[in-house]
Amino acid sequence: MNTEKLENILETMLANIRQAVVQKGMDRIALTYLLTRDIPNSVKHFFDQEVELWLREESKKFTSSERFDYDLPEVQVLLDKIFDILKQTASFSLNQFNRLLERAIKLEANYLIRPHQTLTQFLFKDSPIIRTMDVYDMLKYFDKFEYYKDALTDYFNLKYLQEISEPQFRELIEGIDRQVYSNRPVETVLQTVKTIVNFLNQARPPQESIPIDILITALRDRKLDEFAALIERQQQEGTTALNLADLEAILTEKRTLGEIRARGEKVSLEQIKDIETEKPEVEVEAISISETHVLPQPEREEPEELEELEEEEQDEPVTAADQLAEVMASKLRGETLEDLHNLITPRQRKRFIKKLFRKKESNYKKFVDQLNRIAQWKKASILIDEYFYQAGINPYSKEALEFTDLVYNRYFPKDMAMQSEKDVFKE
Repeated sequence: MNTEKLENILETMLANIRQAVVQKGMDRIALTYLLTRDIPNSVKHFFDQEVELWLREESKKFTSSERFDYDLPEVQVLLDKIFDILKQTASFSLNQFNRLLERAIKLEANYLIRPHQTLTQFLFKDSPIIRTMDVYDMLKYFDKFEYYKDALTDYFNLKYLQEISEPQFRELIEGIDRQVYSNRPVETVLQTVKTIVNFLNQARPPQESIPIDILITALRDRKLDEFAALIERQQQEGTTALNLADLEAILTEKRTLGEIRARGEKVSLEQIKDIETEKPEVEVEAISISETHVLPQPEREEPEELEELEEEEQDEPVTAADQLAEVMASKLRGETLEDLHNLITPRQRKRFIKKLFRKKESNYKKFVDQLNRIAQWKKASILIDEYFYQAGINPYSKEALEFTDLVYNRYFPKDMAMQSEKDVFKE
């Protein structure tokens, strides 16, 4: 997938949302305030779920003990009221907001374009086997393609499933989409593409086209290989984007535009039904997955030396989003950027080498040195995403998020310093 094109769209989206939310002099963003802003519902949904996660963590402090019985219904009712009140007081530091906003936008984009990969990574980031109750909680982060939630819920209830392994989940999610796209494949693909296009249109002038590389990624992820091969043939003809009418013609005729002699415009974005209202039906009884937990194979060892990832061309045209990002970065950081080797503690370094660099210290050092040479967070973020993808690292794992956040703070240290000063003053 052409990461740079998608990154430019996401960067514009981030800039627009920050402008709509962050007011002059703000150093904290309250959840209640955030939910009133004119920003995408998916972003509001993400931050709301982050607070719900905080509350679940807080609730673990109130468990039954030898002294008190927290399981009493009367106690639970009062605790629920307390947590409802606490949620109204939840807020994010400016640093937290910026980091989580970027994470929210990337998660939404990845989920819409490649849901099989994203859901698997997001759900199994900490363990190869998880409880189905945890699946329900994690799925609350996503508010599109509701048929996944419905089908998963129906399947878990039908099979009385209490836990599921990563390979079983992969089989299940593939079985769900196999049914969804088997009945009216072309129409369902167009509905899927409409959802992606609507997301992209949040950061560009409204249009009905989708970049062809994003389309191919979306089809491959859903195992629609025949359609993906068709679009790849169209790409070989020099096409970089497809509108919905052309896409419908290619998928219906099973030929490229160059091979289709005559056709008429058939469909537009408004004419395509929304996949959320259509609610594709899935007969979960017909889906079968492995009955036993087959755990993933041990992670493969990386080559002794990590090849240096290609950096962006120096003569790349500078977009308005690039300029805004650089202005923000220059305001939030000092004159010089801190050396990442100094920001990473010995304990973090040891953990990163083990979890992210396959115990190859030389690979770790080479990659951090490469990041140290990058002056903009946007380019550093692209480099990190590319490394995680090539090395097969789950970007939602605890260590991956910690590493990404640490690098992010290198470019935006002042809001961290401001928050630290406020915490000291409170004490």
